[in-house]
Amino acid sequence: MRQNLSWIVLSAAGLLASQVARAGQGDLARQIDAQRAGVVDLERLDVRRAVPDETTSLRSWLDEASAQYAREEFDRVRELLDRCIAQAELIRQKIVAVDLVAQAEEREAAVKTLRDKTESARQSLQQALIKKKALEMTTK
Repeated sequence: MRQNLSWIVLSAAGLLASQVARAGQGDLARQIDAQRAGVVDLERLDVRRAVPDETTSLRSWLDEASAQYAREEFDRVRELLDRCIAQAELIRQKIVAVDLVAQAEEREAAVKTLRDKTESARQSLQQALIKKKALEMTTK
């Protein structure tokens, strides 16, 4: 009786462990799918097309993760997903950096335009003052 009870407990524990492992494996599949959806979002954010090589690498790693998942090499899948998460963060940072550089360049161009207009107005004012003095000298 005691052996039957311990066998039942061990069987139940084994069944529970396999279900937990499968649930973890299902999470891996969901993570792969979520990362794939994230790639589409990243490409949409990359309006300046600054990181096409990085997104291509990310897609290929996700394809490799899917292949490893199909072969049930779950440790390798986890490694690839970690790499994909880091790559996605790198892509986000590069997109932000490129956008900030473009924004800074636009602002610098606006400042240059304003400086040119200010200098032109300054020269016009100086010419007007010279003409005024010349007119004052001739009328005296």
